[in-house]
Amino acid sequence: MALSRLRLRLAAGFAVAMLAGLGTLDITLYEYLNSGAIRRLDDRLRSSADGLVAAITREYGESGGSTLGTATKAALEEWPRGNEGFVVLAPDGHRAGALEPVVPLPSAIDSLADSTFPRPSAEIRVVHVRHEGVPAFSLAAFESTAEVRAEAESLALWLLASAPITLLLSLTGGYLLARRALAPFDTMALTLSEMAPGDLERRLPVAAAPDELDRLATQVNALLERLYRSQQQTRSFLQQAAHQLRTPLTVVRGESALALDRTRTAEAYRQALGRIHLASEQMTRRVEELFLLARAEAGERPPLGLAVELDAVALEAADVMRGRAQLLTRRLELGRVDAVEIRGNPALLREAAIELIENACRHGTGNEPVRISAYASGGFGRLEVSNDGPPIEAGSAGENGRGGHLGLSILGWIATTHGGSLRFERTAEINLVAIEIPLAPSTSEPQHGREASRFPLTAR
Repeated sequence: MALSRLRLRLAAGFAVAMLAGLGTLDITLYEYLNSGAIRRLDDRLRSSADGLVAAITREYGESGGSTLGTATKAALEEWPRGNEGFVVLAPDGHRAGALEPVVPLPSAIDSLADSTFPRPSAEIRVVHVRHEGVPAFSLAAFESTAEVRAEAESLALWLLASAPITLLLSLTGGYLLARRALAPFDTMALTLSEMAPGDLERRLPVAAAPDELDRLATQVNALLERLYRSQQQTRSFLQQAAHQLRTPLTVVRGESALALDRTRTAEAYRQALGRIHLASEQMTRRVEELFLLARAEAGERPPLGLAVELDAVALEAADVMRGRAQLLTRRLELGRVDAVEIRGNPALLREAAIELIENACRHGTGNEPVRISAYASGGFGRLEVSNDGPPIEAGSAGENGRGGHLGLSILGWIATTHGGSLRFERTAEINLVAIEIPLAPSTSEPQHGREASRFPLTAR
């Protein structure tokens, strides 16, 4: 099995951290042990110096009037020789006696012939003691640091040898630990790979006390939920498209089959073509609505900053739909039309007005005219269309104006996009569908960007 690059990176990071920690620990340990060895050497030299001072003082007192040199010589002769050496100086600076160590001193200080104390260095440690009583003298105890330095070098070699061993062990251990730590991610990947495209209802398990992995699982579950909702919306969209296009396609096929079944008169052909034309217009209209609904389902936010005259939108839509109403044997009539200005998207509002009239013409009985109105009411601009016909259920627009009836879904989306709402009312067998949109803030400046203008309704 190939090595995982992620695990190698984690193992390398673990090894570097371990090596850095070990290096810091080794340096600290080396300095501590080396300084401890030097400190113990100084303590031993000081203890030896104090002992020799006591021996010289005792010899001086027991000899009764002897000189410092005689007492020092007697004390040094009785003193056991070891690794330390001694130099005794009289108050006038001349040497009263000296004792060389068993271990040879470095060549730079191997002679004790001069009258001064040896100078401390990295190769020798020196401890000075001054006796202020009788006899007065100064004493220096010294010893070579060769043994201490040898132990320090041996310790340094052992510590350096541990670095590659630690690096190798930490790389191996880090890779194994990384594999174990990343095992839940492998399980998550396996679970996701087993999900079929249509099986988006499955979710990854999340622990009660979430950690980093559970937070990732929560985000993946949220993504799966969004994908599931999008899939459901896509299925609903396709079902709506099939449902909306099935009827006009059936009309086109039926009328064309009847027209081709046998020879007919020119008037019969003209009537058949008229019905086919009406069905094709309906299909065109449905396709445009489906594209608009697809934009709505995708969460598109159109620009809404233009000043729009709602009354002009109503008049324009009525003029555009006059020919369509005649084909459906419906009558259009203007109701209350006042000057109303709102902020919004002119193209979408024109689409909403045309859709209101289209629904009223298509679903009305034709006994009463389709009445179009536009006016202000309670701080809202109201665009409404009324007609007689069967009751319209408000729920047919679906939640937030989506789903259910396609035209009402589009109207609901346009209304909510403009910060308004879609209203349904029924009085005395008359259905009224209205869009309410907040009025534009009043201003004394002239409005620009108007795309809908007021003009009289004319028949096509």
